[in-house]
Amino acid sequence: MRNFHNFILVFVIFIAYNSFSQEYVNHWKKNIDAFNTLNGDSPLQGGILFTGSSSIRFWENPAKDFNNLQIINRGFGGSQLIDLIENFDQIILQYQPKKIVIYSGDNDVQIGKSAELVYGDFCTLFGMIRAKLPNTQVYYIAIKPSLNRWGKVLEMKKANTMINEYLNKQSKGFFIDIFSPMIGKNGKPCKKWFVEDELHLSKKGYKLWTEILEPYIK
Repeated sequence: MRNFHNFILVFVIFIAYNSFSQEYVNHWKKNIDAFNTLNGDSPLQGGILFTGSSSIRFWENPAKDFNNLQIINRGFGGSQLIDLIENFDQIILQYQPKKIVIYSGDNDVQIGKSAELVYGDFCTLFGMIRAKLPNTQVYYIAIKPSLNRWGKVLEMKKANTMINEYLNKQSKGFFIDIFSPMIGKNGKPCKKWFVEDELHLSKKGYKLWTEILEPYIK
């Protein structure tokens, strides 16, 4: 009888795992299908890839902002670092980019992941890029300080510090500090950088990021 109960437990876990896996695949399918539609028969290769969560997703036209037609935006809102890892071939590898600009980790911390876990996921992602795209330059945009998620700021700063220290030791790896310039005299981020939700960037916020990133995007 005990063996039968064990069998039932294993079977239930198996079904639940497969259901979750299928749900995960379907969750990002619309985004990936939309990217493939934009790509057409021949996705741009050898350009500059912007990817990550909603701060990239809502960046309307980085190619225009940087006056560089080799920039493509493949951000997908709500994503975490693990989503870049799991969808690596479709989101990153197929474009064979010479440069990758990544903004991710914000949502990770918000849902309760520790700075150490965020750091570990980033190291995994960077390792995949280095293994399959050894000549690609990687630019990681620091997790931003937002008023909406100010309660998580210490964990975000910790993750930023760990990733910064890691990238300082890597070739073709760069940490882009947008955190410090967004902080005002009161020690908190200025409201002007955000839209009404105090989370997503305003036009002024994107203008600031453009100015900070511009020396790297050539």
